[in-house]
This record gives sequence, structure tokens and C-alpha cells, in this order.
Amino acid sequence: MKRTSPTKKILVTPYNETREYIAKTIRKAITDLYNNTDVHIDAHDLEIPPQEIEGDFAFPCFSLAKELKKSPTAIAHELAEHLQKKNTSRVEHILAAGPYLNIVLSTRTVLENILSHIPTETSHILKRRQKKERVLIEYVSPNTNKPLHLGHIRNAVLGDAITRLLKADGHPVIQTCLVNDRGIHICKSMVAYLKRGGVNTPKTVNMKGDHFVGEYYVLFENMLKEHPELMKETQECLKKWEEGDTKTRALWKKMNAWVLPGMKATLKRFDIRFDTFYFESAIAEKGRNIILEQLRRGTVHKDETGAIIAHLERYGLPNKVLLRQDGTTLYITQDIYLAIEKWKNFKAPISLYVIGSEQDLYLKQLFAILDLFGYPWARQCFHVSYGMVNLPQGKMKSREGTVIDADNLLDEIEALVKDEIKKREKHISKKELLHKSRIIALAAIKFYMLEVNPKAEMIFNPKESISFQGKTGPYIQYTYARLRSILRKAHTQKTLTLPKGYDWKDEKKLILLLGQFSNGIVESAQHYSPSFLAQYLYSLAKTATELYHELPVLTAPAPQRQARLFLFQQTSRVLKMGLSLLGIDVLESM
Repeated sequence: MKRTSPTKKILVTPYNETREYIAKTIRKAITDLYNNTDVHIDAHDLEIPPQEIEGDFAFPCFSLAKELKKSPTAIAHELAEHLQKKNTSRVEHILAAGPYLNIVLSTRTVLENILSHIPTETSHILKRRQKKERVLIEYVSPNTNKPLHLGHIRNAVLGDAITRLLKADGHPVIQTCLVNDRGIHICKSMVAYLKRGGVNTPKTVNMKGDHFVGEYYVLFENMLKEHPELMKETQECLKKWEEGDTKTRALWKKMNAWVLPGMKATLKRFDIRFDTFYFESAIAEKGRNIILEQLRRGTVHKDETGAIIAHLERYGLPNKVLLRQDGTTLYITQDIYLAIEKWKNFKAPISLYVIGSEQDLYLKQLFAILDLFGYPWARQCFHVSYGMVNLPQGKMKSREGTVIDADNLLDEIEALVKDEIKKREKHISKKELLHKSRIIALAAIKFYMLEVNPKAEMIFNPKESISFQGKTGPYIQYTYARLRSILRKAHTQKTLTLPKGYDWKDEKKLILLLGQFSNGIVESAQHYSPSFLAQYLYSLAKTATELYHELPVLTAPAPQRQARLFLFQQTSRVLKMGLSLLGIDVLESM
């Protein structure tokens, strides 16, 4: 099945127009020098050279060597010599550095144009983006037998950031959450509670409801080691639930009523909100008739055991059982129904599933089956796959109680942040300490998870995440606060105007980075990967910090002072907007 994704076009900005102009200039030079029109070069082929190398853009000539039958170094030198003879207002000079063709922009005309088009508010980004297809995104998908843990939080912050980025890229977005509130794992907590719970409730033991139920899930696994017959009781519990047994359903409802508010409270602590919740218990049996109808149509078939099978050879995938031989449903049965139901409810042309990489094959099969059933929108269903998140001491296991609960994680990070703040601000009030520690702790957790490519497995190190140095959320927050402090010292709170006629030579690298802000948003949105924007924001913060240390600002002569204050104001705004798209707030002082 051929899968398409949102069209990836280069965004029209002065920065990108400059890149495209340079690519076009190189293409023409190749045609003029070598009489070759078959070489395709565009803006994406240009690289940003390291800081110690002279040049604002670099074109690697390796790809031309085979076509032109010359060494990359020879090609770079010949192109540089040819282009140096051309006059252009956008390029100051061109030089060869080994196999690279390095381009140095003329500062005044190009950089002032870039600076004049940097968004100053998040709403300005939205206005520049044409409204696109509606997107439905499903993420978190918790179980009601335990509290949310570290793995859920990676899922949650990823889904939330993708939502924010898609909105900034012009997409209306609907956020949904499927709650897994039935099945054998839920019954394990119920059986343990029946055995050991007595009259205890979350209120009587002063415990959050989801943590309370989670204790019984871990307890069941410990009890099972000595009493293996408990598994049979659990299976009987599930059977009673499926048959609608009054007492079993009453206990299930009571324990769900303890868990769900606790989960929602945790999500609120992380500023995660949903438009719609779906519950597995309400849809588990509703896919059966869809499968039976497809059987009548001949789309699916029964095997020799009587199970209904979807044959997926044409998709290069293993076949999938849709209904067991006794007619009972599986997860795939309900997920087929839910996908169709979501389409009926929202008519979203693009549907995203933020689910761990262990479900890669399963999601491919689900989408293939929907396509097999004739739903055209199946080709616009995408799995946003992400890797496992572990701790420095190893993998987490819910049944052994070795996971880090999301609430406990945030509490721990907040405590670490409070210690750091008190070292810096010895007379801070209790209220301000609580406020700052929460904002910095959330930044630490979210940025640490989002700057990593979603597909990669990661190790979450709490102490590393709160560092005010290096690639962390608190470091970027601190850079923002430092820039705002400089502006306050300069008594500059209003919007500054772009100074004209300044050469911007010393500030060129920071300006070119500012020009890439919109690219970071669009690239993250198109790839469903906030890591592009997160890494961009770190580079911007690092470059601004280096500039601050290398060049005077408040004590600089008037032209430089005005230009650098303007530049720091723009940088602080971009950092604030960029962090907000990752679900991270800023502080005016740290």
C-alpha cells in the first residue's frame, strides 16, 4: 500500500529565498562551465558550515564528481573562480575549501530583509500558514489498573507537542485518548482488591486513586508467585465481567471511578488536555458486525479452524486473525471499529496514532486491513512510532513495581529544581519558589524527551534534565531570562525598530539562525517530530549566549547597542514562541 504524507514544500521566507537563489546561482554556473543541465541542485543541498569555517552556506561537490568526471576539490575551485567574477547584491564573496564551495552573504541587504520577516508573536506564525487538512491525533492510551508512568509521559508530551506544531503549521487538530479500561490486566487489580482491600478506599488511606489501584496490580503479581491459582480466579472475573455480572461490574465501575480522576489530574499537571475520550469497554464488541459483513463480501475468509482471517500478502505483511473461531473479539476488532467511528465523527483526512515502536507491525496491519475494506482514508493513517524510555538503572516493569510514576517523577524533578533555585536565590518566597520550580521541572522533563528523535530509545536521567548548562529545557529558559534581563537593564520593554544601515557583520550567524525559525516549525510538523524544533532552539540559545559573551551590548557604542538590543529582543521572542510549541513556559527571571 503506497502511503502518502503531507506535501513537503520549502516555506517561502527571505531566508529560504536566499538559499534558493544561491542554489540557482550554482546550477547556472555548472551549466555555463560544464555545459551540463542534468545536475539538480536545490536549497536542501546547501549546508551550514561549522563556525570556524568562513562562509554562511556551503555546497558539497561530492555529488558532482561522477557526473563531471572531476574530483570534488577541483570542481569546488573551478566553481569558486567562475562565480567570483559575477556581481550580485546578495553574495559578498565565494571561496573553495577543499571539496566545499563556501558562500559568504552580503550582510546589509540580505540580513535586514531576514530580520524584518521574523514572527514576533505566535499568532503571526498562524497567519502566515495556509489552512490545511484537519488532523485527528490519538495518544497516551492508558490502562485503568495503574497510574501513568514515565513511558506514558513520553507519549503524552510527544502527542501534545505534535498537536501544537500542526496547529502552528495551519492544521485544525482534534486530540483523542483511548482508555483501556477492560481486560485481564484490569481484572488482576480487581481480584487483588477483593482479596486484600477490605474496606480501604483512596480516601481512607489518603492516596491518589490511580496510585491506590496500581498498588493492587503490583500486589496481585506478588501474590501470584505463591498462589498460581489466582490466575484462574482472574479469568473467571473477566468472564463474569463480559457476561455483565452485577457485582463484578459494580466493583469495576468503582475502581475505574478511582483511577480516571487521578489520571486526568496527572495529565493536567503536565498541561495535557484532550477533546475526546474513547473507552475500550464501550467499543470492545462493536467491531464484530463489521468483520462479519466483510466475510459476506468475501474480503476476509475463515481458516480451517473457523477463525476469520485478513490475508495481507499483497501488502507484504503477515495475515491477521480478526475474530477467533468461537466468535470472540480481539484488539484488532475494536481498533477497526474505532478507526471507522473516528472517521464518522470527525471526517479528519489525516489520522495519527502516537504509539510505541513495539506496535509497528500491528499498526501496519491495522491500516492495511482498513485499506482492504475499501476505506480511502486508510492511506492517510500514520503511526507516530516512538522508542522505549528507560531509566539509568534499566528497564521499567509495571507488574514488578519498578516503574517511575509520572506524579512521583514530577515531584522528584521539582524537588531537585527547588534545591538549585535556592542556591541561586536565597531569599525567594515560598510562593515564587513553587511557581518557578514547577515551570522549570516541566521544561526539564519535556525538552529532555522531545529533543531526541521519537523513534530512538532513550534513557531519562533526572539530574541531567535539570542542568542549566547543555542541551536542556532549563538552559534555554535561562538564556531567555538572561536576554530579558539585558533588555530590562537597557530600559527596553517596548518593541524596538529594526535599525537600518547597520552592517550586522558580527551578528550574522545569529540572524541566519533566526531566519530558520519557521523552517524548524514546519519541518517538525511535517515529520511529526518535535526534535527538529527542540534542537533548533538549543542552537539559537547557544549562539545567543556566545554572542553575549563575545560582544558588548549595554556598553557598546550607539549603533551596535541598538542593533544588538533589537536582535536580543527578537531572539527572546523566538525562544518563547518555540518553547510554547513544545508545551514549555518561560520565566522572565531565573
